Amino acid sequence: MNFDILSFQLIHYLNNIYTNSFNNTLFLTVEKKYSPQRLKDYALWYYFRYYPSNGRLLQKLHEKWEEIDAIHVFKDIQHLTQEDEIIKAKIDNYLFRNKNFRYIRQKMREKLFPKEKIESILEPLAESGNSILDENWLRKKIQNFTARGKSRSYIFYTLWETSADRELLEWLLSECFPDGELENIQREYNKITSNKPELLKTREWKQKITQKLISKWFKYDEIKLIIQ
Repeated sequence: MNFDILSFQLIHYLNNIYTNSFNNTLFLTVEKKYSPQRLKDYALWYYFRYYPSNGRLLQKLHEKWEEIDAIHVFKDIQHLTQEDEIIKAKIDNYLFRNKNFRYIRQKMREKLFPKEKIESILEPLAESGNSILDENWLRKKIQNFTARGKSRSYIFYTLWETSADRELLEWLLSECFPDGELENIQREYNKITSNKPELLKTREWKQKITQKLISKWFKYDEIKLIIQ
């Protein structure tokens, strides 16, 4: 992440300030609190180490000092923060790692980035008509879900987010399930009835097995081919 505000040397200097202070037990303890300058040094160190949201930075300052002083220090350094650029850089990194919209939204909100700023970047991507999902990554995810006995419908609705994803997902699912889902249904059926042959003897238990398989989003018509 490239920021022109402070040179690498200054960042290294701030890191040394914080590290040395910590080693000398000058930071917050039950009995002691940060001085305003030490709190400012900590704020700069934390910011340039983690590139947090403004909300997270303010939260960390509150943990070290009383609220009014934390806000004062935050305002002193706020002109150095570049939250919009940090949001874009972090989202770009998630996209590079093939994370979907749900994952990105969850992680960014956990980091206390403002929802409206997150959506200002994600919404144009969602409306562009192009899927953000990588074909090779999707194929591997589908294979992993299939190996775990997940149904085609489960996989589709877990991975599908925008209309642009539909065509790609349906094509890949057809590739992974050329003969339907009988093999997966049989595998799940065997798991349920393993060491329990008595389950197969009554209509009631067959109905329960059928309901369990339906709850996993398998198709009823295909389930009936397995449960005779």
